[in-house]
Amino acid sequence: MQDEQTNRLPENRYRPMGELIRGIFFILFGLFAIFAEKLGLGEFRISPQWMMILGIALMLYGLFRVYNGIRKLFFKRN
Repeated sequence: MQDEQTNRLPENRYRPMGELIRGIFFILFGLFAIFAEKLGLGEFRISPQWMMILGIALMLYGLFRVYNGIRKLFFKRN
């Protein structure tokens, strides 16, 4: 059992940070997709309903990424 613990690879802390950063970007893209036309920041060729669906999907995926990053950074799996 002692050999198993000493032979483990060092924990990579950059990957969870990358997940956090990607998650934040996806959340921001989702907010942009939802509010861009309403704020006059852009016009899209698809209907506002589809932009809302896309924005919500991007935000949910971003929240998943943020949750994964926080879980891997701050909570041990052992």
